[in-house]
Amino acid sequence: MRWCLMVLLLALVCRWGVAQVGPRYVIELPGTAAPAASQGRVQLAGKGLVLIRFQGLSVLVVAADAESYCQEAVPDWPAADLLVILPASAGRYDGLAPLRVLRDGAPVIVAEGAVDGGGGALGPRLYPMQPWNTLDLRKHGTRLRVTALPGRPGMAALAGYLLDLGNRRASYRVYAGGAEDELAQLAQRLPGADLALLPAQGGTRVLALNRGTPDSGEPATLTAAGYAFKALKR
Repeated sequence: MRWCLMVLLLALVCRWGVAQVGPRYVIELPGTAAPAASQGRVQLAGKGLVLIRFQGLSVLVVAADAESYCQEAVPDWPAADLLVILPASAGRYDGLAPLRVLRDGAPVIVAEGAVDGGGGALGPRLYPMQPWNTLDLRKHGTRLRVTALPGRPGMAALAGYLLDLGNRRASYRVYAGGAEDELAQLAQRLPGADLALLPAQGGTRVLALNRGTPDSGEPATLTAAGYAFKALKR
């Protein structure tokens, strides 16, 4: 009897461990196969909007306290396979109400605390995340893993997301979120990230974190022309 209880307890612990290691969400998107190009692009798509494209996959990153996050502006957002709503850090915030007018039905990542009892009535598919939750998305041969991350050491609240685009051999890792005054510490906090996107009142700031890139260490304002990147071998 005692042996049976030990086996049962061990099975439960193993099951819990697997649940913690595996992704919280998994999404498989339909679509036509895209060329296996190693280059992608990050570009400004509006006030508080950043569009990331890589091998036929598109991700729209939206600052929740930006001017473009309102019901009037949402219909003009560029189409994307996945929407990532960054936590509001300052200024105005309309909750999840602007998302009600989304028409394309793309999945939407939001902070878990932003979803209230009325979240189920919204049109888009919401994927609430808390720190260290992950979402795995695949569109043909292109893969994306989104990991929710806390802020500065000692902070438990969700601050942003790490987007890992590519596969096990070559990928590019973009951190989106946080505050502009964190730029100097991001390279130390996120040693595996290649690029940081931080929303700011003067425009989204972009910083190359990988020491092997020529412009690493010099933040710049993201423009509509965009920032080209290339998947790196891991």
